[in-house]
Amino acid sequence: MTVVKIRIDFDGDRYIGHGRVQLLELIGQHGSIAKAAKAMDMSYKRAWYLIDEFNSMFADPLIERHHGGRGGGAAKLTPFGAELIRHYREMEAKALTVFAKPLSSIERHLVQLEKPGQKAAKKGVQPARA
Repeated sequence: MTVVKIRIDFDGDRYIGHGRVQLLELIGQHGSIAKAAKAMDMSYKRAWYLIDEFNSMFADPLIERHHGGRGGGAAKLTPFGAELIRHYREMEAKALTVFAKPLSSIERHLVQLEKPGQKAAKKGVQPARA
């Protein structure tokens, strides 16, 4: 299935992208940066760095952190964090709708895959033999 992923570049190095939004969504689902990082197969340190950088882009925080204790730390989305995710996903859905016709035209030219995980063979091209 074809998907459209959006990256919004602000000034300088500030941007919103699919991975950052996914990390925010997972923090909202799991209530933890560590669990969200694990779900993305990412180190906690990397996830913490990304969220800290993402959070610092805005005047309003995206998440609230509660530092560990006996039960460990926790994190939850702020109302603005949830709003950002909602807006981003709405933009993705609208983009897919807007681009549906040209994407369909492009998709018709894709090489068909034989089996999941198998490389595609082009029409009229014989695979190389060893």
